Amino acid sequence: MAYNRSHARQLCSAAEYELFAASLSDEIRSLTPARLKSKLERARKLRDKYRDLLKRQRLASRARTGTKKGTRPDSNARTAEKAKLFGEVLERLTARSDQLAAAEKRAEAAAARKATTERVAAQKKKKAARGPKKTRSAKAPAKAAPRGTAATGFTSDAAKAASRRAKLQNTRAKVVQGHVRAAGKRTQAKRDRRR
Repeated sequence: MAYNRSHARQLCSAAEYELFAASLSDEIRSLTPARLKSKLERARKLRDKYRDLLKRQRLASRARTGTKKGTRPDSNARTAEKAKLFGEVLERLTARSDQLAAAEKRAEAAAARKATTERVAAQKKKKAARGPKKTRSAKAPAKAAPRGTAATGFTSDAAKAASRRAKLQNTRAKVVQGHVRAAGKRTQAKRDRRR
């Protein structure tokens, strides 16, 4: 059951009612993120307070009446209603907080996209300002690639080693290779001890 203003006015104190009213749809949109956060914390505290109070009242009632549930009709109804009311308030405030967080994420993503677009445009503008690329003249033919190079599909050992070093430079491969070397040395040492 969703509580309305008149029902909340009967249940709550003035400060509690103000929190309830702030969680309603017409006022919740005007809350700043900081105010929303403080109201969210207050609603959580009040909900927990009335839940705990209801639990204590039920335990006391169980001891007093001897019933298993510890409830009698209308014995703790007001406390239970207040716990439900502040549960609803907390749900509304949490939903609004999630909406604001999602909107902020969307705004950040849009700003990042805009910055990327501007950076790419600036780079293109810079390239255009440099002028066209220099190309080889038709008169000077390109030098023929020597045999055994990438042009024929084969690479030299030095080129392979340089390529391997470049790939390993930005990874943890050096660390892994160090562990592999150390393990190899240990196993060799064990073999040497056996002889």
